[in-house]
Amino acid sequence: MSAPRVTRRRFIQHSSALAAAAIAPPLRAAEKPSAEKLNLAVIGLAHRAADDLKGVSSENIVAICDVDTKNAAAARNQFPKAAFFTDFRKLYDAMEKRIDAVVVATPDHTHFHAAYYAVRAGKHVYCEKPLCHTVREVRTLRDAAAKQKVVTQMGTQIHAEENYRRVVELVRSGAIGTINKVHVWITGRDLSCKLKGPTSVPDGFDWDLWLGPLPPRPLQEVIHPNPQYRWPDFDWRWWWEFGGGLLADMACHYMDLPYWALELPPPTKVRATGKKTYQGDNDVPDVLKVEYEHPSHNGKPAIQLTWYHGVNGPDLDGKVTIPGFRNGVLFEGDKGKLVADYGKHRLLPEEHFKDSQPPPKTIPSSLGHHREWIEAVKGNGTTTCPFSYSGALTEAVLLGNVSYRCGEELIWDAAKAQVTNTPKAAEFMAVEYRKGWQV
Repeated sequence: MSAPRVTRRRFIQHSSALAAAAIAPPLRAAEKPSAEKLNLAVIGLAHRAADDLKGVSSENIVAICDVDTKNAAAARNQFPKAAFFTDFRKLYDAMEKRIDAVVVATPDHTHFHAAYYAVRAGKHVYCEKPLCHTVREVRTLRDAAAKQKVVTQMGTQIHAEENYRRVVELVRSGAIGTINKVHVWITGRDLSCKLKGPTSVPDGFDWDLWLGPLPPRPLQEVIHPNPQYRWPDFDWRWWWEFGGGLLADMACHYMDLPYWALELPPPTKVRATGKKTYQGDNDVPDVLKVEYEHPSHNGKPAIQLTWYHGVNGPDLDGKVTIPGFRNGVLFEGDKGKLVADYGKHRLLPEEHFKDSQPPPKTIPSSLGHHREWIEAVKGNGTTTCPFSYSGALTEAVLLGNVSYRCGEELIWDAAKAQVTNTPKAAEFMAVEYRKGWQV
């Protein structure tokens, strides 16, 4: 499959909507699959990706892809009839006419390419969070998916759980009155990674394909004190080249709740402050605060949403905590507060709400995050995290990293997909792809 080249300069100078229209080949409209089961390709097969494969295993898995044959072994044994690839570009070349939809569960820096090639070919896409690695990639993918009218879903699986649905109902019922502030936080982690120098590439692992669109470099030995953090299976999150730190890793899950409950429009201002307190050769901040200003809309008040990571409560100094909520979302209303995490929620002050009754259940239970997407592809209902919604959420999340890295507050024009007040942001809004990966 050939891919027309667009330079980093063009990405930065033009809105991605216009750029996508200018550079992309004609897009084929997506067609509803006629088969009872979908023919799926799954890109990424181990760790979190293994859960995605499990989530869609009811369908016909006709193609699977992973750059590491060891990571792919279990999936190849489970689906012996599926064609196996290490390069998803070759998967699309060989299997484009046989697949209806694609699941993307690669590291962040290859989300865009794996998903965009599918969308451009008219295939429906389920893509893990965050939707893409850069803001420009998100907007280009969103625009292409809208033009193609494909069914999309971002992998924020907590969105399908009951607790989030009950919180959304409480917020919208007016249980805590008019809300104008939201705080979102996650506790700290040890992000320290030590480089031990170049190492040999393991048999069956294609390091060059793992790098994908990024410039070639030798594989390094990386040491982390926590054995659960594996390089390059997991620790890539803590390097700007491949991931976006704790903000990109977790904010799409936790900020999803206020975005959903309050139907937030894109922020107009983003301010980030933080620091690196650990000793490591990587440089993402382990302590970060991002302030988002969301304008009033549809008769609803303006909202200030503040993200914190590296602390145990909604306070960058770590002095404010809420018992039972080391990670959480706190809505502040004029009649009270509401705190929630993945599995529970609480109205505050508790004595004020001790006799309160929950509002009627207006949001039906989910079929399951993957099942919802599968059924929507088949024409049965819609998804709740399509790229039109999850793309806007991801853009806001990634803008927090852009503000931190350029050291300035951002004024964001969402309609034009541009930071309008500082040229420093441009360096962190897009990346330049190496030869063979331009799109």
